[in-house]
Amino acid sequence: MLHRRSSNNNSMIKALAASVMTAAMVIPVATENAQAAPVTKTTFKDVPKSHWAYESIKQVAEKGLVTGYEDSTYRPSAQVTRAEFATFLARVFESNERATVSFNDISDTHWANEAIQEGLALGFIKLEDFSKNKFEPNKPMTRGEMSRWLANGLAHANADYGKAIEEMANSSLTLIPIPEFYSGGVNKKDLPYIGVALGTGLLSGYEDFTFKPNGNTTRAEVATILIRFMDTMKKAPSDFTGLQELLEVADTGTNILTITNFKKTKYTGYEGVLGKPHTYLNKTGVSTIEHAIFVDTTGSKPKGIFKDMFYNEKAEAPLLNKGKYRIYYEYTFKPNRDVSLQSISNGSDMHFASPVMVNQSKVEQFNIASPKSSTKNEFLKGETYRYWAQNVANSRPGEEISSHSNDGSLFYYEVPK
Repeated sequence: MLHRRSSNNNSMIKALAASVMTAAMVIPVATENAQAAPVTKTTFKDVPKSHWAYESIKQVAEKGLVTGYEDSTYRPSAQVTRAEFATFLARVFESNERATVSFNDISDTHWANEAIQEGLALGFIKLEDFSKNKFEPNKPMTRGEMSRWLANGLAHANADYGKAIEEMANSSLTLIPIPEFYSGGVNKKDLPYIGVALGTGLLSGYEDFTFKPNGNTTRAEVATILIRFMDTMKKAPSDFTGLQELLEVADTGTNILTITNFKKTKYTGYEGVLGKPHTYLNKTGVSTIEHAIFVDTTGSKPKGIFKDMFYNEKAEAPLLNKGKYRIYYEYTFKPNRDVSLQSISNGSDMHFASPVMVNQSKVEQFNIASPKSSTKNEFLKGETYRYWAQNVANSRPGEEISSHSNDGSLFYYEVPK
């Protein structure tokens, strides 16, 4: 599937990451004054040892972060509301700081008011995220909202997380490896927060790789998330390879330095040629590189935060363990005549004309623009296309990756000997 690019649309970036393993179940929302009673039990009759979240639930109960109910239940499948999640995070921070914000639907005596004011003071809750001066305390938390609160909470603990959020928010190169990035269904403002959540492992994807930013979260899932959150607060963004990949992409359009053994030379990297035209010697057209995403397939298992977005581990298993990286290039291309992917590649610079389509299952799962055939003339004269195709690079010492745009701008990387 190819995406034609109109002249007044200079970016294919759309609002687009993923969760603990169990999907949320719909449970009736509690009334304003209904909340878990401060029961100090650490085991619950509705959470047997065989429950997938038993250990996490036991831990958060022992720490007093999430309490049970008077009937000795935990209600692991119940959805978590805004008021509840504000309370859970406030208990993690245990701060004495308080804001003095008045919401129309939160009285001074509301059971979660202190936690909400703490969240506003610490910044994990942002006033601008709420309209008409309503907090809606009984509204179930969405995964997009949870990503924002968690990422903002990390930013309070370590300013470098705040910088990471800003970098992804302010970059046109940001790419988040979730199907919703290209297919829609995600608020663009949530992307940097989802990026932090994915990059640190606070949240992960479902079996179909979707993030479900508008989906809800259960009390069992939140127990696991809170344990991860407390562990993540002890670490810096630089401790998470996935997050570093996302930040490198937001900064330079590639993750090559984070995920491969290639090093930058005295010349510029991909950032030196992004968006700059390269005219093919075989006269098929003019191309620009928009992204260069690497997946580490040198070993027996693919590695990197983008592996699920581009690489089909089952179908492409023969490509593993051969000491090679897969490169997924995003191009803008304007053909001089009707041409195929194969025609473009013949006689052209390999890094400005990758010869292989993205695996069809990934095209469908992530709504990635990529040719359906390598031999059919899918690129039509007079149109402009934005598409992905894949290439390969060896990991051997002395290997290099280089090319240049029409104006002489160069990118050059090499594996040290």
